[in-house]
Amino acid sequence: MENTNKEKFESLWNDFTTLVKGKLLTTAKKQTLSTPLAKLILTDAAGSWGDDYTIYGRWLQQLSQNDSAKAELVKEVLQKDITFTDVEQASVLPGYCNYLIPGIGACAGYATSYYFELGKIAQVATVLLPAILLYPAVKMFRNNQTEAATNKIVASYMEQLDKYKNSILSILS
Repeated sequence: MENTNKEKFESLWNDFTTLVKGKLLTTAKKQTLSTPLAKLILTDAAGSWGDDYTIYGRWLQQLSQNDSAKAELVKEVLQKDITFTDVEQASVLPGYCNYLIPGIGACAGYATSYYFELGKIAQVATVLLPAILLYPAVKMFRNNQTEAATNKIVASYMEQLDKYKNSILSILS
């Protein structure tokens, strides 16, 4: 029976971590993912372990009927102990750089055209081309940086959840 409880828990835990990860990623797309916000998401998701109308709550209730001592320990971990600790936020290029860097490129283009005493059309081209070419490049670079930072933060939170999984598995053993 214990192996069945462990196997069922591992299956439910995988579903639970997928749910939490999905909520973290969805929230990160809408706003900056901070530790208090991540804790709120985790608390909301962990509440399903105490709800008898969810599959998580039914499993915990069944464990309680089979072995109440283990169930109380598992319940304490899932509903009271589970939390996220602070994760170091990776630095990302500030939003104003989307405009600052192309602006600097345009100024450099103007300085070049002024130095070489180019005609009006060439001056306009040397001002506009760097700005037009740099804006999408900087925006893409910044978006990639933001996505990588978000994935790193979410991965750190998932590693923290693995510790709780291991402690629950040791209780169930």
